[in-house]
Amino acid sequence: MKKEMNNKGFSLVELIIVIAIMAILLVVLAPQYLKYVERSRNSTDLQNATEVVTALQVYAADPEATETMPATGTFKLQFTRTGNATITEISGSTFVNAALDDAGLLDASGNLATRCQSTQNWNDYIIEGTSNGSGGIEFTYSQTAAVPTGAIGFADRMAGQTASGT
Repeated sequence: MKKEMNNKGFSLVELIIVIAIMAILLVVLAPQYLKYVERSRNSTDLQNATEVVTALQVYAADPEATETMPATGTFKLQFTRTGNATITEISGSTFVNAALDDAGLLDASGNLATRCQSTQNWNDYIIEGTSNGSGGIEFTYSQTAAVPTGAIGFADRMAGQTASGT
């Protein structure tokens, strides 16, 4: 009489081969995934900064705005990964807070809850606005830490530079 073998499962060799293939795929794909995540964080920072700048420009141009941009002066917004954005207003003015509140960008406590998302290219970013004297605002962008080798800084990204140098 012939004994029949039980062929209901995988052999140990087959399981080891599948695990090895999965490990190789993980080693190859993980760095690419991390690059995509960082690109997404950088894009979030750029979108948030653009939204803030647009809100300030629209409010400055609004003839029915309750606060007007002072004829002279500067303001500064600094975004960090560790907490809420810091807003340094023009002396004696509440223009920035009024503009951000009007755009719905402030929370119930009056804080701009946007944080820096990037973990590699910049640890924080700064938006500075200067009154051009005619009701408009000129913006400059910077970051406090040095730009890592091969990376593009926040100011360059806000100016439209991409990873390919265009």
